[in-house]
Amino acid sequence: MTRRFSFRFRTALAVAVVALLAACAAKPVPTPSEPAPGEIAIPSRPELMPEVRLDVPQLAADAAPVSDLPLLPEAEQAALHDLAIERFFAPWHLVRASLTRAQAFWGVDAYGKRQGYAENLQPYPQDRWERLVALQDMGAYPSLGIPAIVTRNTSVRVLPSMRPFFLDPARPGEGFPFDYFQNSAMWMGQPVYIAHATSDHAWYFVETAFVNGWVRSEDVAMADPDFRAQYQTRVMAALLLDDTPLVGSGRFLGQTHIGAIFPLHSRDGDTLTVKVPVRGATGRAEVALAALNSLQAALMPLPLTSRSIAGLADAMSGQLYGWGGMFENRDCSSTLRDLFLPFGVWLPRNSAQQARLGGKFVSLEGMDDEAKLNAIRAQGVPFASFLWLPGHIGLYLGADGRGEPLLLHNIWGVRTSLPGGGEGRAVLGRLVISTLRLGEDRPDVVRGAFLGRIRGLTILGAGFPGTTD
Repeated sequence: MTRRFSFRFRTALAVAVVALLAACAAKPVPTPSEPAPGEIAIPSRPELMPEVRLDVPQLAADAAPVSDLPLLPEAEQAALHDLAIERFFAPWHLVRASLTRAQAFWGVDAYGKRQGYAENLQPYPQDRWERLVALQDMGAYPSLGIPAIVTRNTSVRVLPSMRPFFLDPARPGEGFPFDYFQNSAMWMGQPVYIAHATSDHAWYFVETAFVNGWVRSEDVAMADPDFRAQYQTRVMAALLLDDTPLVGSGRFLGQTHIGAIFPLHSRDGDTLTVKVPVRGATGRAEVALAALNSLQAALMPLPLTSRSIAGLADAMSGQLYGWGGMFENRDCSSTLRDLFLPFGVWLPRNSAQQARLGGKFVSLEGMDDEAKLNAIRAQGVPFASFLWLPGHIGLYLGADGRGEPLLLHNIWGVRTSLPGGGEGRAVLGRLVISTLRLGEDRPDVVRGAFLGRIRGLTILGAGFPGTTD
């Protein structure tokens, strides 16, 4: 059944792909000629430049050759899968908070010393900051120690507030969408450990194997021993489509995305019935059942082949950029996390960790552009290698007919040079497939601006923590 997914996937996704590719241009922010005291001046929008051209197919299965040959030995993928399941359920095996007070509340120190800006792009109100700091009741940390589970998609916040904290919006690469309180997103079904609560109990500080931070208390449910015994298993099903509705006995249980996994309850032909966590009236987790067809879910681990990876990547094609999972979209590293978990490959949360801990790391430091391209072509394994540059990461798909390496990555924008001096951004804001010379067709993009920043190649599997070379 998992192999059938690879061949039937693209047709079923055609409508979804078209919808995801649609986007609208935001209006420029009006700028007063002389800002009032305490306000900041937002620079006028520069003359519109051509969009960044993507002269390669935007479906992975069309951009690069795919096959059914395994990318890793079966035993190695099995070992990775065991490790992924262990890490997924790891929060339920904590006996106490693993973070110190300084580690848990790092955001207070990091952002309390910075000039931040609120959702109106004006300086962050001091009284709001003071209330947030007090709300965390830091002196009582850790006040709780409760296994729990996410019962609806939720944001993981650095401080307990859904309101944003931007750095200087007048600088390129800052302001919207870079809300520095947004740490990550967690999909429905993620086990967590509740270590602390705000003084009003509206927020919980939770730990997982990939992210820690504040979540709304109504988005999680306590997982008592009976629930955990029912829920924890190695036999899991992975979602194959974003925005998959979970419905059981005519009841809507939730909607979630690729990267979410659920325990298998039963299998009947092509139908998988999975266990779905729901929050009961007392705030405790209960098990409900949802039936999913073979286009919606498959047993883990999926076959780790270029064809299967391409099929799942194409299910995300064109998805809009979401810093830290904002709006339930993805950034560069969460794209790779969600893409590879169905194959039983657990990746850390941020790009630097993924580059160093996702497999064998090959440094590309100090190479000129041609040497770097040659090293990538010679050593990169298509669909099983990552290319990393500071703050960004993507999946290497192989070289096209011109010999240009192709990268699947969710990217906000490319650095540009403004006519009057200074730096700007040519915004893409979505998941794309591109060459490593991204944007160089534009006169305001410096040749080598993207390629020159690439620092490393990571080969999946080789040297992965928990496996052998």
